[in-house]
Amino acid sequence: MRVIQALYKYALPSTDGVRVSCGELLRDANGLVLVSFPFAFTETSEQALAWFRDHYSQFAEKNYRVVGLSVENVFTLKALREKLHLPYHLHSDANREVSRSLGILLPEVAEVRDVTDCSVLFVDRLRHIRRWTYGGGVSDFERIQRELVKSLVPFPSRLGYY
Repeated sequence: MRVIQALYKYALPSTDGVRVSCGELLRDANGLVLVSFPFAFTETSEQALAWFRDHYSQFAEKNYRVVGLSVENVFTLKALREKLHLPYHLHSDANREVSRSLGILLPEVAEVRDVTDCSVLFVDRLRHIRRWTYGGGVSDFERIQRELVKSLVPFPSRLGYY
C-alpha cells in the first residue's frame, strides 16, 4: 500500500476521544507535522513533544497541524498529553498499521518489538512527505523547523487559497 493511501485509510484513536485519519487532519491545513515517538514518559519522547508544544504557535501560524503518534494505548497518551500540557493531540497506533505503512517501525527497542522510531514526518498539501529522525537534542528540532519553513508549497493566489 502506498504511504499516502495509508494516511487516508486508517483512522486512529486520539486523545480527544475521536478516531481520525491523517487525511482528515490534512483537509483544511497547509501541512501535517507528525511527531512519532517510541515510548511515553521517556526523556527523549517528552523532550520532542515539549519542543513542539513550545513552538506550536509558529506551526499554527503556517496552518500546519501538529500531532503525536505512538504505539502506546490512548489512555497512556492522554496522561502524557495532560502531564506536558500539549496544545495538540496524540494518536495511538496500537495496531501499528499506520506506522508500518509509513516505515517508522523499529523491529525492537528495549526488548519491545515493533515500536515507532523518533521521527518527524511532514506531509504538505500536495501530499509530498518528508521525514527526519531525531535524537532528542534541541539542535535536531531547530534543524527540522528550518526545513519545515522551506517545505510549504505555495498555491498561486488566483486559485483562492490566500
